[in-house]
Amino acid sequence: MDQQPAVFVGDTTLVVIGILDDTEREPVLLDAIIIPNGAARGLFGLLAPAEVQIRTEIGATRLIGEQAAVALSPNDPSLLRVSLPPEPKAVKEQVASDVNTLFLVLGGVALLVGAIGIANVTLVSVLERVGEIGLRRSVGATRRQVAAQFLGESAAMGFVGGIIGASIGVLVIVVVSAVPQWTPILDAWVPLAAPLVGAAIGLVAGLYPSWRAASLEPIEALRSGT
Repeated sequence: MDQQPAVFVGDTTLVVIGILDDTEREPVLLDAIIIPNGAARGLFGLLAPAEVQIRTEIGATRLIGEQAAVALSPNDPSLLRVSLPPEPKAVKEQVASDVNTLFLVLGGVALLVGAIGIANVTLVSVLERVGEIGLRRSVGATRRQVAAQFLGESAAMGFVGGIIGASIGVLVIVVVSAVPQWTPILDAWVPLAAPLVGAAIGLVAGLYPSWRAASLEPIEALRSGT
């Protein structure tokens, strides 16, 4: 006993009988002194511990939580409040839900940026091809045909963009999964639906430029294009 180190709490000498090697669950214990319950009652007049932590096996948390209050205070279990940590499955589902929400938001932003880009490109194309539009109108093309032409072009850009984006996405998933030797899992409909979604976004983005092209008068378009 004389060979063991000791610490002092006020005027009380306490012999060190061990040192914790893991404080990951409770970092506050890193600079704390742990005293047995009986010694704390005798030396410092502790009536009862403020908190009791129980480490359980995986899957037994709920069962132990239901029995802990009765085991620690059989005369009046209502004096104790039991707090259970979340189940690993629930935590995993919550993390997966948050990640999915984040990717949905990022996907929505990417679609919005893509739609704006297609709209700008199509609008610039309309402004640069005013003479062509006037010539087509003068030889008998209707407003609907002119509008359909630019809608088709914007939809085609969206379709090609969807193919490129889906290909890059699949490639990134495969590469990221290969590094830790995971098995990549991807729904087959995702890469197939991406070009269709891109075409739909392109179609919507081309509405205003196509309307702008269809509203040009043939004479004014020919004058502006010369």
